[in-house]
Amino acid sequence: MPLFHELDRSEAYVALLRERLPEKTVRHSISVASWADIVAAASGVDREKAATAALLHDLEKGLGGKDLLKMAKDMGLDISETQREKPKLLHGFVGAEECRRLLGIEDEEILDAIRWHTTGLPGLGPVGLVLYFADFSEPLREYLEAPEARRLFEEDGLHEALCFVASAKLEYARRKPPLDPNTEAFGNWLHRIPMLPGVSG
Repeated sequence: MPLFHELDRSEAYVALLRERLPEKTVRHSISVASWADIVAAASGVDREKAATAALLHDLEKGLGGKDLLKMAKDMGLDISETQREKPKLLHGFVGAEECRRLLGIEDEEILDAIRWHTTGLPGLGPVGLVLYFADFSEPLREYLEAPEARRLFEEDGLHEALCFVASAKLEYARRKPPLDPNTEAFGNWLHRIPMLPGVSG
């Protein structure tokens, strides 16, 4: 059974990625989608929503900072002080809005997942949690934390793996200030809650 209800739709998404992104980022996006499907299936999360968000999460990653700031302003998006200083943080927000306007995606679970895949957000829904984890840990990632995150997921489940990823991303972000406050807040939230909302296992 195909993952996407309309296979030509997923092919159209990949074609759009290839128009906008370097091939390495396209391969990353496809790998994140495949890994997100596995994580979602094991965690009781909607597979198609997770794979859609994962495939499209870096749609606007190829834009430079000035272009992201201009697009965000033109779209009427709120821009934080941290995002003004580090406009690459806007690629998920601009990408989500582009998915809404260009591709007609209205599902807020998918759009929120794309918006917050870099920093996370306290209370992030199950699709967003899967994408946050899959983006960091997909098999093409070359840093040592990625296989460790996959091991934790396979042995201890998504919650423990997410806590590990959030801590690793916070440590990295602190080395490249300014720190987006959502990065730290998301990690603190994960460590406080006994289980993930909308996630099984």
